[in-house]
Amino acid sequence: MENSTKILEKSLHEKFVFYGKNVREWTRKCTLLLPEIDKREIWKKHGFANIYEYARILAGMSTNAVSAALWTMRKVENKPELKSVIEEKGISAVRPIANLATPETDKFWAEKAREMSGHTLETYAKEFRKSNFQACRAAETPTAPQIQSITIELDPEIANQLEKLKGQGNWNELMQKLLQAYQAQVEAKKPIPQENAKRYVPAKIKNYVLVKTNNTCAFPGCTKKYKYLHHTWRFALTKMHDPDSLIPLCKPHERLAHAGLIENENQSPENWKIKLEADKTNEKWLKADKWVAEYYTGKR
Repeated sequence: MENSTKILEKSLHEKFVFYGKNVREWTRKCTLLLPEIDKREIWKKHGFANIYEYARILAGMSTNAVSAALWTMRKVENKPELKSVIEEKGISAVRPIANLATPETDKFWAEKAREMSGHTLETYAKEFRKSNFQACRAAETPTAPQIQSITIELDPEIANQLEKLKGQGNWNELMQKLLQAYQAQVEAKKPIPQENAKRYVPAKIKNYVLVKTNNTCAFPGCTKKYKYLHHTWRFALTKMHDPDSLIPLCKPHERLAHAGLIENENQSPENWKIKLEADKTNEKWLKADKWVAEYYTGKR
């Protein structure tokens, strides 16, 4: 009786997965037809009020899904490589970079869309835009210092103490002194590296690493909560937990690191930025990153 129940449950699950995959495949096919259907107003010829009603009733597509499909397909109409990705993986695989790709970079972005998950591609595109923007700003004003303004809410007592500490100086100098004092305090508690280690990161090293970023991702400008402790010198190669090369990262930035797309990875994170292509010359490094990728996808 128990065996027959398990067989039935397994069969139900397998059928559901099979039908679900078919739903995604047919939804992708419907999506590819939408722009031409909308252009020719075929929906009107069949008595529908608009393309949204047409897609909702005939294909079960939401208004947001139709809008996203029409927008994305319009952006990639002259980009055949990205259109192929949509056929393979769906609209969501291309949407993060649809407004960024050009006919000249069509193949480049198609490769990234095939290799990366949606969240990782979205993060990569964001860093790509930021990097290009900063490069343009640097070209316009190469010697101009970048000053940022922030607003913080403090208890009156703390605000008063900070005012006194600042005195006749400026806030930048005070903040720099406080940061240096804090960093010195953290560094004083730095544990020694653990050699010939197992995968588990010792609590002392983990706590030291996380205090430096307050449990957030260390990639410049990212404020997401960390997901992984990333070994910039690959653990598979060193078998070492070194507090100086163990960096907390969110999932997308950790994926970019193992895709070989972070420049200056073996330097302090404030020197990090994304790069267009991974270095293919270090075979041991590539093998370690491939192992990690297979581990995450369940292939290992």
